[in-house]
Amino acid sequence: MHTFRTGRLRTLTLTTATLAVGLVFPVAPAFADDISEEAAPATIAAVSPANGTVAGGAVVTITGSAFTGATTVAFGQASAVKFNVVSDSAITAITPALAAGTYALSVTTAAGTTTAATLTVRTFEDEVLRLVNAARAHKRKCGGKTYKAVKPLRSDATLDAVAASHSADMAKKDYFSHRSRSGASPFARMKAAGYSYRYAGENIAAGFRTPASVVTAWLKSSGHCRNIMSSKYTELGVGYATGGYYGTYWTQDFGRPR
Repeated sequence: MHTFRTGRLRTLTLTTATLAVGLVFPVAPAFADDISEEAAPATIAAVSPANGTVAGGAVVTITGSAFTGATTVAFGQASAVKFNVVSDSAITAITPALAAGTYALSVTTAAGTTTAATLTVRTFEDEVLRLVNAARAHKRKCGGKTYKAVKPLRSDATLDAVAASHSADMAKKDYFSHRSRSGASPFARMKAAGYSYRYAGENIAAGFRTPASVVTAWLKSSGHCRNIMSSKYTELGVGYATGGYYGTYWTQDFGRPR
């Protein structure tokens, strides 16, 4: 019994030793593939306001995602004058001077360039027409009279030419009046240009730098506001010129053709 038990003990000891020896051999190194995640490209949801003028200088807000680290903001091929990444989802940018037209908006980050949304650029004259029609779309009080919302005015090429000519004449000859230096009234100028009307009117202004500022001023003046809100008129011509004492000259010629 004793010898048998001793043999078992030796066997167990050898087995245990064999296992221990097996465990000390090094295991070959193993590596998993690297895992990395590429930066998500920016997305552009909207730009507000979605319009500006040829002069540039408008501050627009771009909303979307993944804007952090943006390096470039552009309108078409023209870079923004300046931009600021407000947050990962918002950028403010200053528009450059551009020709009238529609421009795709793009934002460049480390993940590449994303192009979406558009900015519409208008001439000063077209922007005045847009602002006038925006005003006509709502009830408005002009002086002591309240005007209902009225239909938008459409642009007329003849009235545009008459208005442009008068603004240029005031700038060149350095005066400010509805009557030209030759003594012609707005109505005489319209008739001379071949515009036959049932109703006609004119607003002028000088010294205002932007379409928004001049339209705001006209709306605050009862007489000018009445012309803008009158349902008698269906067409509008706008003229803008620089020069003279005031620096800028604006003309609105209203009409309803016969």
